[in-house]
Amino acid sequence: MTPMRRWLAPLVFACLSLGCGNNASRGESPTAYRWPERFAYRVDYVGLAQRDTIPLVRYAEERTTLFSIRDQRYLVTWDSVLKSVQRPGEAPVSAPLVTEDTLSFYVRLGRHGEVSRVELGCDPALAACAAALPSSFALQLRRIVPALPQWEAPRGSSWQDSLAFDDASRPLGAHGTLVTVYRAAQDTVIAGVPYWMIGWRSERRAFRAGTPSNPIVAEQPVREDGVTFVEKRRLMPVFSTWAGAVPASPEVRALGATAAGFRGRAWLVGSVFDSIVGAPR
Repeated sequence: MTPMRRWLAPLVFACLSLGCGNNASRGESPTAYRWPERFAYRVDYVGLAQRDTIPLVRYAEERTTLFSIRDQRYLVTWDSVLKSVQRPGEAPVSAPLVTEDTLSFYVRLGRHGEVSRVELGCDPALAACAAALPSSFALQLRRIVPALPQWEAPRGSSWQDSLAFDDASRPLGAHGTLVTVYRAAQDTVIAGVPYWMIGWRSERRAFRAGTPSNPIVAEQPVREDGVTFVEKRRLMPVFSTWAGAVPASPEVRALGATAAGFRGRAWLVGSVFDSIVGAPR
């Protein structure tokens, strides 16, 4: 079973128990979002490094992402950020927060899922603010908020979105693009509420400053596969799940890792998915 299927299995089981059903002819696919003044997503993320099939290090992260309108944009802040690292046979230990975990962001969300005007909500003169990467939030948000097509998307149709980022002027920054290809999967109903399902595959390509002899260094592409549920009544993305693989870091390679992957999920706080995946585990 693939990581994506393992991650989706609990959702599928819960979906069946709550009365899920395909209903592709129920209505048109949404062509615009209806963003409220305030909303929040709960996010779970897990990274795993292994040697062949033997787990070496497991990294886990949980957080709540809060959105509230400020000056015609959203102010984004974090709540309940928890991070841990676990090795086989050992108990999880807390992992430290990074700069981006303690800062706020400003972002504009368009009716079709456009992510623009992403700025750090901190004093740029501060060292911590100068080192933070504004694109980090935009790239994470694209996993939760799919770009919508301008037209009604029949089942099986596809469309593409490209999100450019540029943090090259910052110490650990890079520039590049995140290209996502979407496919309209089908309609479904969970507990009497209709949803539109969108499958997607993204590829992140980034470039960093190198040496005088090799001024631009290309990173290995990072590919992800995911599925997002859009609630038709609220016109909001309410649940996303994704999985992918990344190059192992030098620290992890030193442990003998031959592969590194990740999986994640996010759901709208207050939606039915709070009871499906948000219950205490």
